Amino acid sequence: MNKKVLLFSLLLSGCLGFLSAQDESTRALIIDEVEYGQPNETYNAYKTAWEKNSFGSNWFITIGGGAQTIFGEDDSKADFSKRITFAPQISIGKYFSPIWGLRFNFTGGSLHGYNDGNSGVYRKWNNGTNYQGKGYEGQSGYPGSAGIPGPSGEGQHFYSWDPTWNYMYSTPEEIANHVQYVNGKGYIWNPRVEGQTEDPQGGYRDANGDMILYTQHLRYFQANVDFMFDLFTLFGDYNPKRFFELTPYAGAGVYHVFPHRGTVAYTTAGVHAGLITKFRLSNRVGLNAEFSASMVGDEFDGQSGGERSFTGLGQATLGLNFKLGKTDWQVCEPMDYEKIRQLNDMINDLRNRPEPICPECPPAPECPPAPPAEIKFLPDPVFFRIDQSIIDPSEWAKIEKAVDFLNKNPMANVVVTGYADRKTAYPEYNLKLSERRAKTVAQALTQKYGINPLRVSINWSGDQIQPFNINEWNRVVIFVIED
Repeated sequence: MNKKVLLFSLLLSGCLGFLSAQDESTRALIIDEVEYGQPNETYNAYKTAWEKNSFGSNWFITIGGGAQTIFGEDDSKADFSKRITFAPQISIGKYFSPIWGLRFNFTGGSLHGYNDGNSGVYRKWNNGTNYQGKGYEGQSGYPGSAGIPGPSGEGQHFYSWDPTWNYMYSTPEEIANHVQYVNGKGYIWNPRVEGQTEDPQGGYRDANGDMILYTQHLRYFQANVDFMFDLFTLFGDYNPKRFFELTPYAGAGVYHVFPHRGTVAYTTAGVHAGLITKFRLSNRVGLNAEFSASMVGDEFDGQSGGERSFTGLGQATLGLNFKLGKTDWQVCEPMDYEKIRQLNDMINDLRNRPEPICPECPPAPECPPAPPAEIKFLPDPVFFRIDQSIIDPSEWAKIEKAVDFLNKNPMANVVVTGYADRKTAYPEYNLKLSERRAKTVAQALTQKYGINPLRVSINWSGDQIQPFNINEWNRVVIFVIED
């Protein structure tokens, strides 16, 4: 007992020392290297108000791969190394504060489960058109067909018939040789291996005493949405240059099994959780080691029943993490209330000052009448739709005003100048578009309303000149008057 207490004390002291060193390292880094403003201050991430970054900031993408395995019926009877397969992974996410974020995680690949063939229950025969073997009864290689043992009649004990057997053996004779019917249990698999012995718990063992199993090949895809938070940042200070970070996460997702070697297509929901250990390589690149687990329904691997009520998936991956957009966070500076008080005092002081006494102002002389303003341009320009040179019905009234002015002022000439907005296209195209607009209005003046063509000049400027501050208003033709 004393040895256990001593060992526990040493472990606890080591953990406290590590956390203390981590905290001191964090503060030292912040004093010397932090990039968000006050380099001599530290900020508790949880208690500090942070400025909201734009939607395009603080995104990341992680690309990696590793190992995965499945925990289903009978899988624990196989050697663990045989159950490991490759797991590709890609994640896309965004941090909404220095502490927490969301990500979409995608993975999948091949899974190797194992079965001892001892009267399982299989999803393929539990629902739908294949319920209790309907549609398969009497077909070659299935119960009720020639050479296949077992009772006849509807159902045929299909619940215990593993669809994988029909992919393991190429002929009904091979199936009949390796599948047998046992009263009270249904169909079981007999490997017919020399020296095999029956296990009391079900299945067979070889001459060395090892369980004889066959492989269930699963091909699947999963997509998860995970809530994640940085542990050291949550309980410590914000440090964008921290070398090591722990990020737990949890979420839910969709899991889909593809039809393959007897496995029927299947889609289900599941929960997902794990831990990411992050190593900072640069301001935008990091190395992630991730450990995750998923829990889905018992029927995920095609087999249900038994002692398990769910199927588990486990992964361990290594990947590169790339940060996109702005990567750091700015502290929200509190309002300087002392400065506000000083400004209010200045305002109140000005209000309380007595007004100076001024002599009475003499009456202003009468202003001479203003000469009539010389019209240089007509106030109603003709607007066009985006990328159009056709006059809208609403704009003809403006052209008629210009015609009325020219008819009342026969000595006046007009310059019709076309423009295009700068944000729609490139300059060469906009120059031609403004030319078409100017010529369209000029033709309306001369051909439709009979204005002498010698009184109408045409000009176009493309998007080199923007007469209006609002971009959409620059899709326009303006009338300029010349005497």
